[in-house]
Amino acid sequence: MADAVAHGKVVLSAVLAGGRSVRALDYVSARVGGEHFTDPVQRALFLLLTRYAGQTGGVMSRDALSDLLRGRKPGTVQMYEEAYDALAAVLPELHEFRHSVDQLRELAAERATGDALATGMQIVREGLRGEDGRELAGHADAREFVQVALAEAEQLASTSDTPEGNVTAEGDEVLAAYARAKEMRRSGKPAGIQFGLPDVDRYLGGGLGKGLSLVVAGTTVGKSSLCVQLAWHNAVMEGRNVLVFTTEQHRDEVRVKLVARHSRHPKFGLARGIDSLKISSGWLSEEEERALAAVTADLKAGGYGELQVVQMPEHCTVPVFSGRAEAMARRLVPDLMVFDYLQLCDPQQRSRDSREHENQSGIVKSAHRWAQTAFHGRGVPLVSPWQANQGGSQALRGGGGGFSIDQHMSQSSEAGKTAATVISLSLSEEDTSRGRAVPLALTVEKNRNGARGGRFRLTADYATSYFADQDLPPDEESIDFE
Repeated sequence: MADAVAHGKVVLSAVLAGGRSVRALDYVSARVGGEHFTDPVQRALFLLLTRYAGQTGGVMSRDALSDLLRGRKPGTVQMYEEAYDALAAVLPELHEFRHSVDQLRELAAERATGDALATGMQIVREGLRGEDGRELAGHADAREFVQVALAEAEQLASTSDTPEGNVTAEGDEVLAAYARAKEMRRSGKPAGIQFGLPDVDRYLGGGLGKGLSLVVAGTTVGKSSLCVQLAWHNAVMEGRNVLVFTTEQHRDEVRVKLVARHSRHPKFGLARGIDSLKISSGWLSEEEERALAAVTADLKAGGYGELQVVQMPEHCTVPVFSGRAEAMARRLVPDLMVFDYLQLCDPQQRSRDSREHENQSGIVKSAHRWAQTAFHGRGVPLVSPWQANQGGSQALRGGGGGFSIDQHMSQSSEAGKTAATVISLSLSEEDTSRGRAVPLALTVEKNRNGARGGRFRLTADYATSYFADQDLPPDEESIDFE
């Protein structure tokens, strides 16, 4: 505990001393969170610093701290001001700062590992009520709990995203990565994760990369259906392994939608496929029943990538989700993960004064950081639908021309700032097809690795989660580079 406090002091001093360093704060916030600080005052200051930086782009000054604390008890104000002054008094060396950041991660992982093992023994000996209210008892429950908790501990300690590295000694790794990319290009297999929409995928530079990507839209516009299309295309057409985690929908609903999407495979010759609602309600004709049997048989024997749907608890946290994924990866390391959807996750640690936008900020940061370094540094593309706020839903009506990721994705701008890619969906005109040929506009709002601003017309069939793209005329296309 004392070591963690000492390292926390070094880390925060590097941020606050010497005129305050935004670069140091960015370095720290990309690697640790509030849970890494054991001292409550250090933890509170770190959270205030990151929140202030997210709103202003700068490091909180002493005067700004005093303004934020105005109205608190005099003793509380004095405690935080004195802690700030002490931290700002000494500027540590760069190597000391980086070492302390790494040590905060290692020590947090050690604490989490010890807690996990102790809780596992408690479950075996006397039982325990879990966070979801379920009674945990016996070796099986203890083993499952410890597996997830140890995966969370590994996430706390992960250092695979550290920027240090001697490039002169890493040339072989660059050559190997180039060779893999070249072989994929020769074989016709895309390097990135594609939607199966050729125009959109080309614009994205071959598809989505590692880290978090968000599909943002208003209610019932099709963001979850587009994620079904994404999962199906990569498993069936590209032979990749895909994990789909769901909280909003039941696993059975998602499974039926994936089967309905497979019914649109050209090999079956079903122009309109099989309606997922008719499958769920048992209203298929005899001909459709025969087609459904053929579709499900082909999914079993088609030699496709694995496509697994995982039900998550209603009040899931990112560490619980990532821990489950890491545990599953012992058998199957996924090439793509879809989570429907992250916005429904709970914050890792609730606080008495937590607000919705702060929760969402922590969720997207934690998810993006994990996706970049998951599975022992391999990383994985993670895609999730994201509900636009009220202003965003209004802006997206009629093609989405006034949509802003800073204003319309949540009560804060962190969702848009954090994600590597943000795609919006909107109705381009009134839908008269009752969901079978919906006119949509897809806009690449953000693309960290390439062009953004491109708009594409799509036609969607919600009954089968089927999407097809159509080019906009060149003079209607807006292209910008980030």
